[in-house]
Amino acid sequence: MSYNKVVLVGRLTRDPETRQTLDGNLIATFTLAVNRSNNGEADFIRIVAFRKLAELAHNYLQKGRMVLVEGKLRINKWKTNDGQTRSTPEIWADNIVFVESRKDKDIPEEIPYDEVFGADADLIEDVPDDDEPPF
Repeated sequence: MSYNKVVLVGRLTRDPETRQTLDGNLIATFTLAVNRSNNGEADFIRIVAFRKLAELAHNYLQKGRMVLVEGKLRINKWKTNDGQTRSTPEIWADNIVFVESRKDKDIPEEIPYDEVFGADADLIEDVPDDDEPPF
């Protein structure tokens, strides 16, 4: 059995960078500064968000914003031109939650579910009309 889940709370070090793949999917990357303890030390962790979550990050996140990120740890490995192996850890975000109260009036208190996941995200085919479980 294996389990890979990371939960971090920190502040964005700069505005998210957004790019689009060849097939049209959005990818947003940003760095989260996460305090280690009360002595002022912090870790700077790269976060990667995809599709609708990347759109959310692009539209609503900015430098200094405190967020909670849930996701999975990924280690990217590659070889440099001189043959050395390098690796970079990053978190592939599954969820992003705003932690602070709103200081900017342009950012809504809540983002509508349909805006993040699409209008048909909660439509399930072949759902029985009764409330009984199917087992």
